[in-house]
Amino acid sequence: MGVLIVCESSFGNTRHIAEAIGAGLTKRGHHVALYPVESAPREIPDDVTLLLVGSPTHNMAMTTAATRAKAVAEGAPASPAIGIHEWIDMVTPRRALLVRTFDTRTTGAFLPSAARDAARALKSNGFHGAKTGESFQVDPRTTGLADGELQRAHEWGMALADLDPGATVTAPPPAV
Repeated sequence: MGVLIVCESSFGNTRHIAEAIGAGLTKRGHHVALYPVESAPREIPDDVTLLLVGSPTHNMAMTTAATRAKAVAEGAPASPAIGIHEWIDMVTPRRALLVRTFDTRTTGAFLPSAARDAARALKSNGFHGAKTGESFQVDPRTTGLADGELQRAHEWGMALADLDPGATVTAPPPAV
């Protein structure tokens, strides 16, 4: 399986999660290409059989230019020129491609998230195989990933290695 991971990250947390997911897939023998959103391809290569799309959650949704600027004002090292939402609008869809979304966030599991928004936007753009994947927790006190989240992302990546078109793959629950 060829896997393309497209990731937006402000503070680096979502990128670290994407790398851990990719490492899990690689460990299971899959070729993984990870791109920051601003340099991600606008045409999905034919050899890609799984697309993973990751974004931080800002204000319980995908980022906007304003929320990315606010993140920089709050200490993020840089802001991507475009976010996942803009990339979704530009990418050429592949109807049957398997797509899973993921995000990082500080809010609870039942609140809106960038992963849910991205899955909806991808479906609206013609990626009919898009489903919401996982949310990974950021500690609001430190703005770093919560304990155990990188391991959980790695395990989810290994589980995604066995994904078939009708499967729903979930990561282990967060550590308590």
